[in-house]
Amino acid sequence: MINDSDESLSLAANEASPTSGEPRLDGLRILFAVDCEFPGLGGAEAQALKLAISMRNRGAFVEFVTPRILDTQSLEETFHGFTIHRVDYPHVRWVGSLVLMAYFARYLIKNAERFDAVHVHITHLMAATAGFVRAKTGLSVTTKISGFYEFEGGVLDQRNRFKPLNFFLRQGLGKVDFVQTISEQTREKLLEANFRDEQIRFIPNGIDTVEAPVVRETPETLVVGYCGRLREVKGVHVLLDAVAEVLKRRPDAKFKVSIAGSGSSENELLAQAETLAITDYIEWLGLIEDTQSYFRSIDIYIQPSFAEGLPNSVMEAMVEQKPVIASDIGGNNDLVTHEISGLRFPAGDSQKLADHLLRMIDEPELRQSLAVAGRQLIEQRYDIERVVTKLTELYRV
Repeated sequence: MINDSDESLSLAANEASPTSGEPRLDGLRILFAVDCEFPGLGGAEAQALKLAISMRNRGAFVEFVTPRILDTQSLEETFHGFTIHRVDYPHVRWVGSLVLMAYFARYLIKNAERFDAVHVHITHLMAATAGFVRAKTGLSVTTKISGFYEFEGGVLDQRNRFKPLNFFLRQGLGKVDFVQTISEQTREKLLEANFRDEQIRFIPNGIDTVEAPVVRETPETLVVGYCGRLREVKGVHVLLDAVAEVLKRRPDAKFKVSIAGSGSSENELLAQAETLAITDYIEWLGLIEDTQSYFRSIDIYIQPSFAEGLPNSVMEAMVEQKPVIASDIGGNNDLVTHEISGLRFPAGDSQKLADHLLRMIDEPELRQSLAVAGRQLIEQRYDIERVVTKLTELYRV
């Protein structure tokens, strides 16, 4: 499977990596609540699993609890050696949400003695529930803001703050110990949503930096990559327009585009590529499992999205020392400093994206300098072991 742009996952390296010099976590017992289908496609799910593996490597005990989204899912299963418990979630508008919250509250109270803390990934029903029963369970509660979802139609969308369910959920969220934000730009939004400053902690997504990148010899035909869901907010249509513009300006340009992923816009994008007469330049991979091999197979990575939290796919490209072109929005800007760790363009501006892509094609020295700086940034700020250490400080409060 592939994860969202912010969202790709390469487990083999994480599971094989030895523990670092960071402190051991023996005896620490953490419950990860993932408020969506898990295992699943999203970046929050991918990051939760990466963190759990890193914590287990350092001696912690981690279990998962998640809603039972599909009737075909079992109430308990093992995934990558972790136990996943599922809480029934009736799919009935309003009522289903309240029933899930009641079941999850009962689960937390019943199992409170087995854990030291709860970390909720995606701030919604389960996070609010953990806040409501915080006093009864005694468990420290940290909830993660994944990014786009919570603020655009989710519980923290200020336009919907007075809707009955959202208003109710915010009361529970006000009782959690910490709110983890993965992007610098999210803090102001959280303050606007009435979270207390002392609740908010900036702890970004983490990625394994143990393995050295595999640097490709410069091929005759460069491979430009995009890895993520195919839906409008991800801006893949902008990338296709930019490809057509590059070929219009430079018909002899030697490159191809490798797109990994699937989603609701897939048919529209296939039709767009045909209309633009660029189908011979596009490789559609669909869902993939081995994202590390994918990022090692490309030469330039493009993230053309209109909204992001902190995109895991950009981090994975950088850790594999690939130069990045990204839209000038949200979490992209935490990772890509223009002309230093990548190139940025205004979201939706296919002409400017084409300018940058031509620069990357024409200037191998630029590709190299941006790639090296990107790898250094990930090592210095986003190594998963440092992220785990920061999170465990919250769990032990």
